[in-house]
Amino acid sequence: MKRSIYIVLVAGLVWLLSSCSSSKTERPNILFILSDDHSVNAIGCYNNRLSDEVRTPNIDHLAAEGMLFSQTFCTNSICSPSRATILTGKYSHKNGVYCLNQDFDNSQMTSASVLHDAGYQTAVYGKWHLKSRPSGFDDYSVLDEQGRYWNPRYFEPENDSMVQYDGWVDDVTAEMTMNFIKSRKKDKPFFVMCHFKSVHDPWDTRQPYDTCYQDQFIPEPDNLCDTYKNRGEASKRTTLKLEMLDQRTFRHEVLNTDDTCEQRKFVYQQYIKAFLRGANVLDENVGKVVRFLKEQGLDENTIVIYSSDQGHFLGEHGFFSKRFMYDESMQMPLIIKWPGKIKPGSINSDLVANIDFAPTIIDIAGLSIPKEMQGESLRPLLEGCTPENWRDAIYYRYWQHLLHRDVAAHYGIRTDSFKLIYYYGENKGLTDFPPTPPEWELFDLTNDPNEMNNVYSDPEYANSVNTLKTKMDELKEYYQDWD
Repeated sequence: MKRSIYIVLVAGLVWLLSSCSSSKTERPNILFILSDDHSVNAIGCYNNRLSDEVRTPNIDHLAAEGMLFSQTFCTNSICSPSRATILTGKYSHKNGVYCLNQDFDNSQMTSASVLHDAGYQTAVYGKWHLKSRPSGFDDYSVLDEQGRYWNPRYFEPENDSMVQYDGWVDDVTAEMTMNFIKSRKKDKPFFVMCHFKSVHDPWDTRQPYDTCYQDQFIPEPDNLCDTYKNRGEASKRTTLKLEMLDQRTFRHEVLNTDDTCEQRKFVYQQYIKAFLRGANVLDENVGKVVRFLKEQGLDENTIVIYSSDQGHFLGEHGFFSKRFMYDESMQMPLIIKWPGKIKPGSINSDLVANIDFAPTIIDIAGLSIPKEMQGESLRPLLEGCTPENWRDAIYYRYWQHLLHRDVAAHYGIRTDSFKLIYYYGENKGLTDFPPTPPEWELFDLTNDPNEMNNVYSDPEYANSVNTLKTKMDELKEYYQDWD
């Protein structure tokens, strides 16, 4: 009996050591799927408030075969900056993309350029939303700015021009991705980025999903009718509120009432159904591309990564869109399938940021991570071995002062238990809007996970405020954000 126990213990130790090692094997293929604004609340496997209503079977299946990260956050919740960070592994102040419509310096190192130089076949298809043309890719076909859902136009390098395709944008992007994989050189690994447009506004869908949820009541968030009485002026000032949703952005009906809460409830039902219908098409295409790998016999040596460029408010705080440091906006989905390395159905709760994506991709390809990248490789986490010195806080900064939806510029940190936000309210030369009075918010995430009660001025939290401010200053110094 004792000998049997000894053998089991030794075998377990050998497995643990091998799991945590970085021994080289055949270079894996990597498929990186990125959606747009896909909130974790709209993904079934995240088991959040809408899990009984949302229909994302393909993304859920991917999580069942891989690892789901439950605490992944972006460092600047707006499309172009997050995409630049995902590519470079650097904060906005280092990669040069602070706001929308800024040129991306495509001479800097990215996950694609590093893998390309190491012999990977690289490509990107779909939404790019960086003004500069893609570099470090053998092939690309990227949407014209935001792109459109029907009959989209893609910029292609072959003729240095825009080409229009018939059909639904995510269907076209999925087809481009599969064609690249099918026509690849079989003696080289590939890294392909498949960037879907869904579920960005204006929320739309196609058959057979256009009538989904039609006669169904979708549960409301508890704070849909938030009055912001326990918050600062930033939440009161913003025009992210559902009752202010522009009908040019979203074709919705308006209730003839002076009751803000009733108006918000009325718009919410239309808004959430439109969002979830778009997510249905997105999920269908995720499944299509992942199944294609298996059909091609590539699934066992292909790492699949699914994420979104940021989160999205789905009526929480009465909001739509993103930008704020509140969790619904800041949190990103992240699911990674790595056959033979990741235990199927794993859940990781470590603090992860989008600066980690590029280092992770480079590391799992067996390459050296450039020193200029500010993120950490998730490879140890994927192998079940969280380093002892793993981060205990994430630094966030939103630069786009009042430029869209009247959201004030702010920065802060998020830990497992607290979130400290400083609305510094200055344009820093990026916008022409006047400054707003500075203010602080502190949320006790253990007792107030919905971030409803600002306890910054509560004497009981004075020590927490001081500790968090010190930590925030340390992170600003560490990431060299000195402006």
